Amino acid sequence: MVGSIGSSSSDALTPARPAARGLSSASLTRLDPRLPTSPEEILRSILDPTLRGDDLYPLLHQLRTAAPIFKTENTAFQLAWVITRFEDDDTVVRAKTLSSDSRVLDIFATGTAGTESEFFRMMKRLMKFLDPPEHARVRALVSRAFTPRAVERLRPRIGEIVSELLAARRDAGRLDVIADFAFPLPIIVICEMLGVPVEDVPLFFQWSEDFARRGDVGALTPERERRGEEATRGLTDYFLRLIDERRRTPRGDLLSDLIRVEDERGRLGELELVATGILLLQAGHETTANLIGKAVLALLRHPDELARFRADPGLDEAACEEFLRYDTSVQITPKVATVDLPYHDRTIRAGETVATFRGAVNRDPARYADPDRLDLSRRDGRHHSFGVGAYHCLGASLARAEIQIAMRGLMDGLPAFELVTERPRYKPSLYLHGLESLEIGW
Repeated sequence: MVGSIGSSSSDALTPARPAARGLSSASLTRLDPRLPTSPEEILRSILDPTLRGDDLYPLLHQLRTAAPIFKTENTAFQLAWVITRFEDDDTVVRAKTLSSDSRVLDIFATGTAGTESEFFRMMKRLMKFLDPPEHARVRALVSRAFTPRAVERLRPRIGEIVSELLAARRDAGRLDVIADFAFPLPIIVICEMLGVPVEDVPLFFQWSEDFARRGDVGALTPERERRGEEATRGLTDYFLRLIDERRRTPRGDLLSDLIRVEDERGRLGELELVATGILLLQAGHETTANLIGKAVLALLRHPDELARFRADPGLDEAACEEFLRYDTSVQITPKVATVDLPYHDRTIRAGETVATFRGAVNRDPARYADPDRLDLSRRDGRHHSFGVGAYHCLGASLARAEIQIAMRGLMDGLPAFELVTERPRYKPSLYLHGLESLEIGW
């Protein structure tokens, strides 16, 4: 059952009576009186780190209905324009007048150190936040490792890791889908790709988690800031040592390839290599882990679709796209306008941020029939979970392969399973939305 949220005049959030799940498309175009009704109040509820499970999507629908595109004064967004409709995201964000470069970084200038934090300085170096033409240059060099052909070569090894993780828990009769499966799978894959020695992989488990939590501006605490700074230093020092080793003794791994690769403007610099390693670790790990966990939960909540999926391996590709649409991991994507952009009766000024709520976009009833229902044979399934335009996710093909192999592995490698925990726990993050734990048993 989905919990709905009310608000008082003091902006304190209190539980209201439950809202129905699987609402019709027509009902999603009317404001729900049980929820906050002003755009800013709805946005504050969405950003509340305690409202990450069944509460989230009713609020996203409410925001789209109340104000599908509006300029927020919420300080977490640095006066951003908020977008929640598929058509607007497809039109505005795809425009070449929007960029995901360094001007959106102010959103991460949080904590006691702000722009002087090691985390913020590292974020400035990540490929996704580089200004043109450096973004295109680094992306072109890195993308050679993520071609469809390169990913196809990884499929057998991904399958082996899936089998090993499931075999370790099969006799126990229980599995925490997150801790035992979805979390370790992509981090093992990306660490092996980068050439991280197997004995060092456990180090990256905690670093990756703490680095990701440091970037969640809506739920930052002093302890998360401290751990995030330590993770940034740990990852930087580790990659610097590994880069030095690979310069002296190259191997057949991605890091050695990145050290060798160059174009007419030269090779990647040392800090570019470090930032690329961290980006690949983060982008190739937590988002995929979140997607696998939420895909399992979605199937368990749609037993007819679970039965269809278990019985028909031919659904793997279509099911993967529906998992991505239905409950995406990256819920917020900021971009910045490079020039004034008139749109309908508004003008997005140069330098202003545009923040897309991808969960709202992917469940827009104007784009999808019955958007709150998981439908593995959906024909209108094009989604924006990997972004649009020049900043489309570089590792999308790898993520798809991992999700497809992981989900089919669960179907084939375990007996019929069911949810053990009555109310799954979610992480407080909205930027990287995912489950903290999801226990199943058989």
